[in-house]
Amino acid sequence: MRALFILFILFIYFPGKSEEISLAYEVETLISYQKPYIYIIEKGQYRTIKIPEMTASAPIPFKFTDTTFARKFTPASHNLFKVNNKIYLADNLGGMVYELRQNELVRIDQSFEHKMQINSASFTLDNRIFKFGGYGFWSARNFFTYFDLNSKEWEAYSPVQGDQIPPGLFDVNQYKNGDEITYFNGMSIDPFDNLKFEKNQTVWHFNLRSKTWENRGKTALFFGNNPQNFQYKNYYFAFTDERRIIRVNFSDNFYEIFSNEAVSSKISPKMQPFVENEQIYFFANNHASEGIDLVSISLPEFLGNSQSKEDFIKIDFWSTYSSYFNLILGLILLGLIAYIWRKYRPAKPTLITDKNGMLYVGNAAINFDETELKVLRFLLKNDDVPNSELLELIEQKGVHFSHNIRLKNDLLNKLNLKLKAILQVDVNFIIFKKSDTDSRLKVYRLNKHYFKVSEEFLND
Repeated sequence: MRALFILFILFIYFPGKSEEISLAYEVETLISYQKPYIYIIEKGQYRTIKIPEMTASAPIPFKFTDTTFARKFTPASHNLFKVNNKIYLADNLGGMVYELRQNELVRIDQSFEHKMQINSASFTLDNRIFKFGGYGFWSARNFFTYFDLNSKEWEAYSPVQGDQIPPGLFDVNQYKNGDEITYFNGMSIDPFDNLKFEKNQTVWHFNLRSKTWENRGKTALFFGNNPQNFQYKNYYFAFTDERRIIRVNFSDNFYEIFSNEAVSSKISPKMQPFVENEQIYFFANNHASEGIDLVSISLPEFLGNSQSKEDFIKIDFWSTYSSYFNLILGLILLGLIAYIWRKYRPAKPTLITDKNGMLYVGNAAINFDETELKVLRFLLKNDDVPNSELLELIEQKGVHFSHNIRLKNDLLNKLNLKLKAILQVDVNFIIFKKSDTDSRLKVYRLNKHYFKVSEEFLND
């Protein structure tokens, strides 16, 4: 009587259930959907269920040539992938990959069971099998590996240099949208205690083409990476210990909580639910037969009533924008220092002026001797001064011509150095060049941009 009552309840809540497809619950069985078939991999055989027809194939016994492998083979410790219409099984511990060829499982990798990617996340991209994260030997991975079907080797898929990178993660939820993938609500290891696991609510976004990470904040609530969690379009569905259904919309980063214990309490963890044509397929625990039954119902029936809707991602403004704040603060500080320095630095006169026949910089008189002053006045009055005219101003009678040349050069060098020191600029004030009218002649010219003198001074 009790069994009939349970069957009646199941019939009410699961109107689309296929009564013809029921399975005995086996811990070692792997059940995975790869469109259009559900693959049921058992220790000694496999079979398929075609969707949406809900028709099951006859069991196909495996042909094992390796008795050791046949004895140790545990289907549930593998993930199933479909690449180029071929079915592959990858060991959850990392390393070994098998191809399903009719009734044989053929090992194709050249690796080993390294046990370094326990509870890693996996997906396929560009005809390659990818894994991210995973736990092993008191540490967790924070990088991707992929299996190359051509080389039959596992390779690293390293990010480019960036200022953001996640910690090692495992048992992490994964949402994939084209070339973009998001990890959230996973487990990490305490950096100070390798034996202590921590919940990690940081949302990490990775672009598979640019190979860059981005920290997008933290989730508003934590839910574990349950085997029943699944993705459909831009939604991610998760199940809590309180038998609530969480639906995260990654288009607007909101989440809704639904209450439908008639469904959530009976979903078997043996297969991740999936949606085709707005119908959701999953295996439900049948307590009467102690097996599992394949169920198909509409999404609204599956979800039940919405109880609340909230923001899913809380942005940690400091960790997200701290680099920008520091940059702005640095620019403000530099601007303030520059303002104070310009405001309070001693004023440096930039022009040489005259007063009462003497030259000044600011209010300070410049000590030029009579010959220096005569040369400067002559250079200020004229643009190009021939070498011969400059010699007449400084030559000493009765000495050799070469000595007067040396006196002239020394005086010009002395004037250049004195003007540089007074105005604190690295400029040659007196330069020489070839004459524009006769290239055989040398002429001298004064840089007059630093002088503002009166006609009275020039004609003195």
